[in-house]
Amino acid sequence: MATGVQPGNSFTLPDQIVNDGGGGGGPVTHTYTQDEGLYIITGQCTFNAGGHHELVAKPGAFVSVPRLTEHSFTVDDPETQILNFSLPAGWEQLLIGIAYPAERNEPPPPNSPMAPPHLVDKLAADHGQISVLGQPFKDSPDPEKMRGLWTVLASGQQTGNSHCLLERLLPQGPAAAPHLFVDRDEIYYILDGQGTFLLGDRIETSEKGALIFIPRGTVHCFRVDTPTMLIFHLHTPVGFERLLPCLGQPATDRSLPPSDLTAHDVNGEIVAMIMSEIGMRNRFM
Repeated sequence: MATGVQPGNSFTLPDQIVNDGGGGGGPVTHTYTQDEGLYIITGQCTFNAGGHHELVAKPGAFVSVPRLTEHSFTVDDPETQILNFSLPAGWEQLLIGIAYPAERNEPPPPNSPMAPPHLVDKLAADHGQISVLGQPFKDSPDPEKMRGLWTVLASGQQTGNSHCLLERLLPQGPAAAPHLFVDRDEIYYILDGQGTFLLGDRIETSEKGALIFIPRGTVHCFRVDTPTMLIFHLHTPVGFERLLPCLGQPATDRSLPPSDLTAHDVNGEIVAMIMSEIGMRNRFM
């Protein structure tokens, strides 16, 4: 609606029509060097910003995101319209540089071509978009895909429903969408590699030998910074391991699956039921 040229670079005001990407799509956790505001015209979004989680925004809601505040959101309705302004201007040049003109005033079709990753990185650096756990126009972890090789070392049945212990070998890049557990604690112990963790309103970089404790109710996610990362992952009480057979498929050996592995069909109803039963809220990208 307005680029920086029109108001003398004091602000920019894009009008965005976004869809949910087939189920809760939205940008990965990031921040800007500018102040940002989002006004919901139609539809609904749920925000994670500065350690505050599950901020539901319906038509008429305004969300203010101060500069350098890490944030992400999901698009909860199939078609949502947002007024998204930034002060000062500049961010719109990133959009102009990576997008192509729309033929109609509607969301692009699924699997539309994206800009080359190196171009996204360069324009993001030039115009104030800072990756926290990924670049919104390049990285998009799918909450219904479990990346890497997961090994159940001890299930709830084996520990008397006290805890479950997993070993995870993960590839480089965003490892999960931001989420929380209502009544479960988690512990990560890094056996090899390095990762960057979002823990509520804190961002921590941890490497081999580090232990990360995540109390229940804490929004969290992480990115693998090295080619691979090997971790112990403990959940208490049990239940999380029930998701693995629904989202994954049996491995043929103890190595990372190929990047072009064909995903199997996921029963969204069963996944949603288990997530509800174990108090997992996977609401943010």
